[in-house]
Amino acid sequence: MEFRLSTEQELWKNTVREFAKAELEPIARKIDEEWERIPKELIKKMADLGIFGVTIPEEYGGMAVPGETMQYAMITIHEIARGELSMSVPVYTLLCIGWAFMLSQYGTKEAKEEILPKVAKGEWFLGINTTEPGGGSDLANIKTWAKSEKTKFIVNGEKAYISGVRESNEWGGGHLTLFKSDPSKGYKGATFAYFPAKAPGTTFTVYKDMGRMGLSTGGFLYKNVEIPKKYILGEEGKGFYINMEGFNAARVLVSAACLGGAEKCLEIGRDYSKQRIIFGRPLSSFEGISFEIADDYSKLEMLKLMLQKGAWMIDNFYQDRSSFTKEEINRTISICKANSPMLAVDIAKHAMMYHGGFGYTKDTPLEMALRGAMSYVVGAEGGYHVQKIIIARDYIGDEGVPYRGTQVGH
Repeated sequence: MEFRLSTEQELWKNTVREFAKAELEPIARKIDEEWERIPKELIKKMADLGIFGVTIPEEYGGMAVPGETMQYAMITIHEIARGELSMSVPVYTLLCIGWAFMLSQYGTKEAKEEILPKVAKGEWFLGINTTEPGGGSDLANIKTWAKSEKTKFIVNGEKAYISGVRESNEWGGGHLTLFKSDPSKGYKGATFAYFPAKAPGTTFTVYKDMGRMGLSTGGFLYKNVEIPKKYILGEEGKGFYINMEGFNAARVLVSAACLGGAEKCLEIGRDYSKQRIIFGRPLSSFEGISFEIADDYSKLEMLKLMLQKGAWMIDNFYQDRSSFTKEEINRTISICKANSPMLAVDIAKHAMMYHGGFGYTKDTPLEMALRGAMSYVVGAEGGYHVQKIIIARDYIGDEGVPYRGTQVGH
């Protein structure tokens, strides 16, 4: 494994960073407060750059690099998150490219031809749709179910706390959705399929979140919704396992978003503490500040390396299924997902404190970053404590931890 980015990866990183600085930073506050949505013209610019195609094969309109797909995706999200600290644009993007990756791996040819070119062009949104009103981490006990007919499913149920419900309805696209096609078999009777947001019988609601104001969160209600079987990922009844694989890919990108935002917040805090004079000396010269910055920087750099390893492991897994066990990948990715959002919140908080009263105002972007990162502390793509369960289970073994289930998910 090479710890440095390749020449091509470094070039892509710089390209996305320049784009983020020029196109995202100047409008970040407007996205969060004034517009409370992501401009469609911004999505078009990102698509023209190739951002939404990093995980999509060329034959479907993308620019995925075989064997390096998740590494390029990680780089992309990290840089976007540096530019838009509210987390709205990074999350929109990571959902599209992360779940496009899974669709490209397991979708039918017909579904890939229909959906992936639209995602690559920025025309359609693609998200994940597993959480229900009763909870999101125990996916084995979802209630959404379907009657299986020859060429379609008839679906009934409800999903909650789903990102992109408004965008998929207004712009097109949909969500990869887990449901039980044979409820008698529990999670072994679950199927994973693409659900168009505008499928007849589907209604949606939008919630009011504390952060990520530019990206909608809400729920879906399904009443006798017909979903063609061409939209299945993998096989009928195997959806739980594919969904779990997908969460590892998604957690790489979530971690990248949190670390990108954390890196930018740390730079803001560092630069301010260097120029802020108190008691005749720079704030950064006090050990209470400089040591905390050093600790945050150390944790950030270690997690960035761990995440680079995780992305590399996933790329190798899809090239050669014998490269790593799923348990090895689970542990690595869950370490990143458990710690990256927490670190992002801590660094944003620390930087706000260096700014004193100024840090509590909206004249800095730090409070946006704190609100946005909190969404990934509390649960999205698996909450903090859920990741600890996964790490303990896959390191100690099922018999050594109080919770023995394998159904820990979103």
